[in-house]
Amino acid sequence: MDSINLGNYWDKGVSYAEYKNIIEIQANEGVISKNEEIKKYAEYTRLNLSRIHRNDKTLVLKNEVLSGLQKITRKKNILVISEGWCGDAAQIVPVVNKIAESSEKLEMRIFFRDEDESLINQYLTNGGKAIPIVLFIEPDTFQEIAHWGPRPKPCTPFLKKYKSDPDNYTHDDFAKDIQGFYNKDKGRTISEELLEILLK
Repeated sequence: MDSINLGNYWDKGVSYAEYKNIIEIQANEGVISKNEEIKKYAEYTRLNLSRIHRNDKTLVLKNEVLSGLQKITRKKNILVISEGWCGDAAQIVPVVNKIAESSEKLEMRIFFRDEDESLINQYLTNGGKAIPIVLFIEPDTFQEIAHWGPRPKPCTPFLKKYKSDPDNYTHDDFAKDIQGFYNKDKGRTISEELLEILLK
């Protein structure tokens, strides 16, 4: 990480409210585009926006997580690398936001992956630019404390299954199982995994 200054990306990051406003604009502009690729991504973004709004309304952090957040003694910045079209981000970023809102020691900003890929290139997953990636940063020095992502640990078997046998376990199967996990888990595993890092 010596080659990259996280402070620069923090400065360029946006708040959660700004993030939602930006991806809403992207969705609306993309839907009327004549470029089919842009149109397709806009539809993903629109779907994910509805997931984000639903998660904002329904996500409730467990008491154990809320109690754990009160044990944080030092301030930390949380920088999330994300994009509106990403289905995982629609499930994970609202959880990160709830965590940041629940502790006065935490501040969160979001950096759009495709704005400058130099950042995501430091956090490749099996060689790919998978998102979201959640970075925990010292607010004074902008040194990385830890990072997490792009998915909670229970989702790893789905990806392994898809990578090893995509003919019989298609990308649609993979997406369906991942979505099923998120719907059932309701942010519990994500919040617990993030809290574990915050309390280290």
